[in-house]
Amino acid sequence: MRKAAEVHRQVRKYAQTIAQPGIKLVDFTRNIEAVLRNLIKAHKLDAGQAFPTGVSLNNCAAHYTPNYGDETVLQYGDVCKLDFGTHINGWLIDSAFTIAFDPQYEMLLKAVQDATETGIRTAGIDVRLCDVGEAIEEVMESYEVEIDGKTHQVKCVRNLCGHSVGQYRVHAGHSVPIVKGGP
Repeated sequence: MRKAAEVHRQVRKYAQTIAQPGIKLVDFTRNIEAVLRNLIKAHKLDAGQAFPTGVSLNNCAAHYTPNYGDETVLQYGDVCKLDFGTHINGWLIDSAFTIAFDPQYEMLLKAVQDATETGIRTAGIDVRLCDVGEAIEEVMESYEVEIDGKTHQVKCVRNLCGHSVGQYRVHAGHSVPIVKGGP
């Protein structure tokens, strides 16, 4: 898992260097996946990409993967959520992060970072997952963001969650809610 995590870290760093307005999403994912395959020394089911790379834009929260022929281009005003995974012998590393170029989204990115760090700090032995979700929601929704001169309260996407991973299973075991009232 450590090797898969190190490859994930390196690919994430690479992805941030090529994420520029004007790149086609299909080219973005193709380049990311090529670097991933090279670094992890992909080989059949022994090592490689854990699932198709997601590049979800704006109001699409997660799990959009462009198909060949998709002409969608990353724009300066887009908020892009990049999600990819690596694996070695089926042991998965899965992580997502957000990219935005327009400074008006800085507070939104700060809210997500703060909420993520709060969830990590809250987690621990004997902590109920619903309490982690409540802490995340409280921090996330304490932020406001001004977009095009209008102030909006930041809200959690209620049906998204963190999750366990297992050997050859992307969504295994427990889900970690990001809102109050989760499991």
